[in-house]
Amino acid sequence: MSESGTLTNGEVARVFDRIAGIMEIQGENAFKIRAYRNAVETLNTLPEPIAQIAAAGRLDDIPGFGDAIQAKVKDILGTGTTALYERIKDQVPAGVVEMLSIPGLGAKTVRQVWQGLKIESISALETAAQTGKLTELPGMGEKSVQKILQSIERYRRYSGRIRIGDALPLAESLIAAVQTFPGVSDAQIAGSVARGQETVANINLVAATSSPAETLRSFTELPQVGSVAASDAHFARVVLHGGMEADLYVAPSSEFAALRDARIGSAAHNEARAAADRDGSVEILRAIPLEIRENGGEIEAALAGTLPTLVTLADIRGDVHAHTTASDGKTTVEQMAAAAKARGYEYMAITDHSQSLYIANGLTPDRLRAQIAEIRALQDSLGIRIFTGSEVDIKADGSMDFDDDLLQELDFVIASAHLHNNQDKDAQTKRIIRAIENPNVDLIAHPSGRIINRRDPFDFDFDAVVAAALRTDTALEINAAPERLDLSDVHARQAGAAGVKILINTDAHSIENYDLMRYGVLVARRAWLTPHNVFNTRPLAEFEAWLRR
Repeated sequence: MSESGTLTNGEVARVFDRIAGIMEIQGENAFKIRAYRNAVETLNTLPEPIAQIAAAGRLDDIPGFGDAIQAKVKDILGTGTTALYERIKDQVPAGVVEMLSIPGLGAKTVRQVWQGLKIESISALETAAQTGKLTELPGMGEKSVQKILQSIERYRRYSGRIRIGDALPLAESLIAAVQTFPGVSDAQIAGSVARGQETVANINLVAATSSPAETLRSFTELPQVGSVAASDAHFARVVLHGGMEADLYVAPSSEFAALRDARIGSAAHNEARAAADRDGSVEILRAIPLEIRENGGEIEAALAGTLPTLVTLADIRGDVHAHTTASDGKTTVEQMAAAAKARGYEYMAITDHSQSLYIANGLTPDRLRAQIAEIRALQDSLGIRIFTGSEVDIKADGSMDFDDDLLQELDFVIASAHLHNNQDKDAQTKRIIRAIENPNVDLIAHPSGRIINRRDPFDFDFDAVVAAALRTDTALEINAAPERLDLSDVHARQAGAAGVKILINTDAHSIENYDLMRYGVLVARRAWLTPHNVFNTRPLAEFEAWLRR
């Protein structure tokens, strides 16, 4: 509990997280569990204290907070607990619930190791795996044990890293507030958030101010702040509701440019930049885009006058990976198309899942043909070009989930690997390349299959995939969903440099998901990609010509 006696957002979220974990291990209703998980995510990203929202009677304004969640929030704020939590809290040990945070370790396995071996913590689970005790469980072979050990290692490696999709909105809410403080003439986001890294450890902000003490005090008193961790005459570190740290550095206006430069670049960039600055190149180096200040050749390019003109959000002319209520989306074809048009796009595609992805209500051939007819009937009335498409699963052998006759009826075909992803490197590489070589396939979506902070990329030969994509003129995707950002900036730079077409898509499952495009653009900018590299910056006629290739 915070010093004032008011529960923070993070403390309320932890109660919901524990409820969800207990229910999941006990095999309770999946929809109820999801409601609590969503509440945790919402609480950890709210820009103001939940106690303040509740006191103002504004819980109804929070998306996804129905009557049941609101009632429990009020109970927790008033008493520190809720009747449901009190009823179930002792049914599953806290350490067992924490095991659910280990990537790839599902509730069934957690329940098995707890009930079968009386293991009640991650450290005990690790010891049992290392000593061979886990193999005493039915169906638990050596391969499964090794996967658990690898997952524990990943969990520890990812701990404390926040995805850019969570960190950037928080940083923006903070910097918007700082910009209103008396005496502040400029304020900017700095550090790894400004550079658009896929995960960050904390938030860094810088401000030019004529009243440093007042600016820092105002920062520590923001409603987003749970506690103050450190401060001096030029700096304050706070812990936000939800647990993330944020730093604010201040300087007078005359020193602000130097402060900003020092706080934006990576350590390696700053070291190289310091050497270059001695030659009187300060202003030239300030032209380096924020996202590439990583010591990846940007200083040399700046001094040589060869910095690329990086792609921007305004360059994007279409989003060609979107889902509707026909599969696992939340809105209709017509609503998705209207939202894309409202963003100024010239074209978009509807690409619902194919039949093998049962969990996402994948379309059968008959349902897909009905959707094709629906889209063509709507085409003239919506004022935007809608490509008929499908996100077609790549089978274990690299063949497609729909036959070629059906694929030929579509305007745009995405191939994706959602299933059979435990293959070895050689098999996975051959599988992806076979999909690339299918003449009906236009795009390989989220090629590595990773989920940031949860699932590592597939093991495949990316050089071979790039070569195949270039040979067949097949595009590779930067998936802008913050949990994916796949291709990574490293792979996107390699593919772009080789001449492979890159498409940035949101993989939208709702109208709001179109807003995620900016995260894909961040990846592209970190990858040094220009509008020439990103093919959905091209006008409609050129995009259609490519699809007819």
